[in-house]
Amino acid sequence: MSNPAKDMAEQVLAGSGLSAAKLGLRFDRVVVRALGDLRAWADNAVPEGAAVIVTISAPIRLPAKTVEALRERIAALLSSADPARDWSGAAHGNQVGLRLVRRAADQRLKLVGFVHNPSTGAGDLLDLAERWLRHRQDDDFRPLE
Repeated sequence: MSNPAKDMAEQVLAGSGLSAAKLGLRFDRVVVRALGDLRAWADNAVPEGAAVIVTISAPIRLPAKTVEALRERIAALLSSADPARDWSGAAHGNQVGLRLVRRAADQRLKLVGFVHNPSTGAGDLLDLAERWLRHRQDDDFRPLE
């Protein structure tokens, strides 16, 4: 069975010389569920022409509360008049990084997420994912439901 979180991570990392294992990315059941819940919410909440990149340190001990806190933080980032497009902080014991990416309106992917070991820096993940979002075509990734 395919793992949408892992499939997306492999596409984002392709050509970078980095691997999911080297970056300490996680793809367990809790990760897949939490990222899936965030993606489903983002599909309706994130406006056309924008996407959000999320990094979360593992393990996610309170997934439902963490997802809810991230929804609130992403909504605040989207509605803010502040031109800052990055946010980092904590959510229920997890270090979190968010980046708002403005891009072509014809792309439908609204959220890219990674869960990583605490020792892994999230900055590289945010940069790689932003570069991937800016240069991909919608047909490049179709997550399996």
